[in-house]
Amino acid sequence: MGAASRGLRRDYLWWFLAIMLGLWTLWSPDLLRPWVDPKLQSYFVLGGLFIGGVALGFFRPDRPWRWAVASILLLPPADVAWLIRNPQFTALDFAHVVRHLTLQTPSYLMHALPVLVGAYLGSFLSGGSDLY
Repeated sequence: MGAASRGLRRDYLWWFLAIMLGLWTLWSPDLLRPWVDPKLQSYFVLGGLFIGGVALGFFRPDRPWRWAVASILLLPPADVAWLIRNPQFTALDFAHVVRHLTLQTPSYLMHALPVLVGAYLGSFLSGGSDLY
């Protein structure tokens, strides 16, 4: 068994936590709506992503870029599920879904950026040896 597969097996919990961090971007606007001004919601969301990235990078400093990737894994399937449940779309075809996901790609990358910066900062703070 290779070192890469042992590392993946050992990091299931951390991958799960990074994916849950991505779910923060989906659930937090609804959770914060009663208490926070809509203009400030994005700051809370992005701040939570950054702090989560710092924690993930600190505790698992090797290859911190993977936490940014894991944090956006559920965003495209969640967008597809939203498209399917949306009553405005009566005829939804594959081309429409691909076009929608292509247009959403910059949004996914903007959600991954705070996690990426935070994970590298956390890795640096923990003295991580493998920063690539």
